[in-house]
Amino acid sequence: MMRFLSMGVAVLLLAGESAFAQEEVTNPLYPLKVGSKWTYKVPGGQVEVICTKKEKIGDMETYRLETQSQGKVSASENVFVTDKGVFRAAVNGLKPESPIMFLNNPATKGSNWPVKTKVQGQDVEGTFTVKEEDVTVPKGKFTGATLIDGSSFKIASLDTSVKAWFVKDIGIVKLEFKLGGQDAVYELENYEPGK
Repeated sequence: MMRFLSMGVAVLLLAGESAFAQEEVTNPLYPLKVGSKWTYKVPGGQVEVICTKKEKIGDMETYRLETQSQGKVSASENVFVTDKGVFRAAVNGLKPESPIMFLNNPATKGSNWPVKTKVQGQDVEGTFTVKEEDVTVPKGKFTGATLIDGSSFKIASLDTSVKAWFVKDIGIVKLEFKLGGQDAVYELENYEPGK
């Protein structure tokens, strides 16, 4: 049970301030629109992440993203954007004490920010740093992608790392995470923007 809960908390990484504006704000590195679909190559197959709808969580207007494999939803998350960055408000119904910023605005190379919160009593702590790196995935080669590097996180007592490569007008083109002895890599195969 602890490992499953920690995996859910790890996904939340991908603690900001408590006051969030709710006017419509966008971030070109993570274009969120209902109907957008990202198709990723993963070990053993393929998953799709689909922005299915806008959904309220408390007083926050969020975008609901559902991860599907073979037509079945395996995970969901709620994400919102402010002028400060992009935040996760919940993953699979798990809500951190404060939303977790996983992409700052502007995402300037060398900038960083701390994360310190709790999810169901588990400490989540670490620092995200913005880097720039070329990345090649099945969708193609992207020069100067924005890499959000969270390579030294702790979730409860488990060492965790999360890295996400963002490309303007597409979003996440590659995602790597490690939790304890488990790891996963998502590589973009296709992106269809919402309307």
